[in-house]
Amino acid sequence: MRVEFWYQLPVTADVDYIMRCALKAEKVGFDGVTNEDHLWVKGLGSGCRPECWTMLTAVAMRTGLKVAPLVTCIPYRNPTLLAKIVTTLDHLSRGRVMLIYGAGWWREEFEAFGYQWEPDRARVERAMEAVTLIKRLWTEEEVTFEGKFYRVRGCRLEPRPYQRPHPPILCGGQGRRMRVFAAKFTDGWVGIAPVIGGADEYARKKELVDRYAAGRRFIYGLSTRFKMRDVSIDDVIDGVEDFIKLGVTWINFRMDPDTENLEFLDEVAKVIQYFREEGATSAR
Repeated sequence: MRVEFWYQLPVTADVDYIMRCALKAEKVGFDGVTNEDHLWVKGLGSGCRPECWTMLTAVAMRTGLKVAPLVTCIPYRNPTLLAKIVTTLDHLSRGRVMLIYGAGWWREEFEAFGYQWEPDRARVERAMEAVTLIKRLWTEEEVTFEGKFYRVRGCRLEPRPYQRPHPPILCGGQGRRMRVFAAKFTDGWVGIAPVIGGADEYARKKELVDRYAAGRRFIYGLSTRFKMRDVSIDDVIDGVEDFIKLGVTWINFRMDPDTENLEFLDEVAKVIQYFREEGATSAR
């Protein structure tokens, strides 16, 4: 199966630089880009960190790249609104959007921007309930839903998503409950690990997902981050191969520092080229 390579936008740079990086990512061969769903920059430079879905829409309209949040913070938007946002982008992009979600983790950001902070258990339950509601909105003509956190009555989402039955839904949560829910009810899970030396820990977490996702098509993803000056491309290639052997077919690179990504993209493109050529060789 073909491995998709994605690129995490350098969100602490300025917005024009971020767009230039997105355009170059398409040029050098990336399949898609992701964007963080955070609201401010603190201790990471002086960039703007643009609103997640607005930036993804702009990128999708200027490129042919796939787009996704990594990850969208469920408590920041009512799931009915999030379902509408993703559906709109799904139509605008003709099916180039994925929903990757999480429960939120940054208490300081929540409180600074006026969002209520809830205990871990409540945020996890809220995320799972929201995904359940979103899936129903995407696949049913009319939805009435009475949950612990959300309630809708006679809600109709029109138009329905461009992708059928709906855009892929992947979980970006790392906790046990999030992984089990993802394995049972979503289309994939994105683990977080260093590309070099992180495969063993990833495999340990994946075992639980395997147990509940067995017997159906499921996407295993990797989100990884590294400083370009601290790694060699050969080391990155070796690390990627370790994850591919585990069944990972979606790999997302974030490169530090953000303000030098435009130059780094040429170098990391060698990783994509290597695996594209390997795939062509294997096909022959």
